[in-house]
Formats: sequence, structure tokens, C-alpha cells
Amino acid sequence: MRSSSLPSYADGGPDGLDERLRSLLEATHRQWMSPDERRRMRAFGFRPAVEPGVLKREWHGLAVRVSASGLRAAQPGEGELAWLADTRTLLLDGEPFAGSPAGMRLVESLLNLIAGYERWVEAREGRDERISRGRSSLPDRRPVNALAETRRLQRLMHTPRRRGR
Repeated sequence: MRSSSLPSYADGGPDGLDERLRSLLEATHRQWMSPDERRRMRAFGFRPAVEPGVLKREWHGLAVRVSASGLRAAQPGEGELAWLADTRTLLLDGEPFAGSPAGMRLVESLLNLIAGYERWVEAREGRDERISRGRSSLPDRRPVNALAETRRLQRLMHTPRRRGR
């Protein structure tokens, strides 16, 4: 049996990375749309784009745009990764994300931005404040610890694929 060069999560494998990534992007987007968080993002270096309600940031060659409709991350030669909030859809260059090597490099860069932002918030405001920002108004929702989740996803991305039986 020939093994794929792609990690197991890229083909919807049992590691659950695909769902974890979607959950992290959904939580990040929801949080980044709050007015208090947008003020933090501006302090972190996000700037208003030409379109109303859009913040943008360059992060190590990655051009990121955040709006009410979702997140977009593009890098020359790699393509564009888009998280569409209303449908919880992850796209690479307008097609469903399938874990291609170029797409995975974009995911890694986006995870690095999210982790960098979370570390910056923690250094500025403390760990408890960083984690409490993710609390939902719904009583049964646990806050997403975005920094821990980005680390978990990065570990999953770099774990060798298990062979089938």
C-alpha cells in the first residue's frame, strides 16, 4: 500500500485536524469581530482596509484581511486561504480546502499569526485576561484557548501519517 505524502488530517483522517482548524478559525473570527478585540488588533498592527469594516495586516509575507464575512490569508505564489464565517467553509483559491502543500503552508502561516497575536495579548494583559476574552455569552460554551489550540494544530500538522491496516 502506497502512503500519501500529505499528513493524515489533509484527507479528513481520524486525527481531527480539519474540524479543530475550523473550530479555531470560527472562534478566532468571532472574537476578532468584537469591538474591544478590534481595538487590540489595531494596537497589534492591523490597519483599516479600503473596504468598511475590514482590518488588514502583513505578517511575514502573509497578507491577512478580517471582515464580518470571514478571514482571508494570501501569500504570493501560495494562493489564498479563505475562511467563510456564514458557512464555516475553508477554501483555497476558491475551491474546498483539501490539504495541499501550498494550502498547508498558508495554514501554518495563519496559525503563526494567531499564536503571535495571542502571545502578544498575554504579554500585554496577562494569561487570565487572554483566556477570558474567549468566553461566550452562552453558559455551556467553554472558551477556546487559541494559543494552546494553535500549538496542538501545529503538532498535528507535523506528526507523520499513520499507515492503514
